[in-house]
Amino acid sequence: MIKKLFIFFSLGMGVYSFAQTSYEKTLPAQITKLESAKKTGEFQQSTDYFTNYVYSLSRGTETKKEDWRAYYYTALSLVRNEIISQREGNAPKIDETSALAEKYIAGIFVKNPNNAEANILLSQINLLKSLNNPTGGAAYLAKAKEYLAKAEAEDKSNPRIDVIKGEIALNSPVKNGGDQELAKKYFNSALAKFKTYSKKSNLDPSWGKEDTNYYLSILK
Repeated sequence: MIKKLFIFFSLGMGVYSFAQTSYEKTLPAQITKLESAKKTGEFQQSTDYFTNYVYSLSRGTETKKEDWRAYYYTALSLVRNEIISQREGNAPKIDETSALAEKYIAGIFVKNPNNAEANILLSQINLLKSLNNPTGGAAYLAKAKEYLAKAEAEDKSNPRIDVIKGEIALNSPVKNGGDQELAKKYFNSALAKFKTYSKKSNLDPSWGKEDTNYYLSILK
């Protein structure tokens, strides 16, 4: 009986190891696919892939520091899908989206506590919340700025920090610091940083440049 249990355990670990290897091999292509996505259906495909990746990690007995990316890209795909959906004129679902995305971001901090990219994404989530919650908008904007300050302390040259600063300046009421000229300043700063910023790994995110060009095009 013990021998049979050992065989089943060995088979189970073999299947898990195979799944892990498969995800690790396809991860770079899937990241590229997510960051070039244009339609909600494409973002959903990315969400499905990364959700399954997170599930495969949850079944393992060991974790690696690099595994935070599975959680990060699941959250990113959810947030990007919400942004594109709103640009297409669809009704916002930010409360539902943010609640789910924040659960995955919590998984990032378990594996990588001082993660600038996670804080940048949390900042963007709180900005989206502020746009869809007029009564609590100021509080969400304050949170967005707090998360950006954390990100800046961890990776001050990251161009996505300036992208979100620009989005905050563009979308905030004047009384809360909204200023189109200031937004342009941040977006232009982000473009300059994209030219010189070096990612720590080819698996790290690179989104934001297309957003910057989009905002500058509507601010002309």
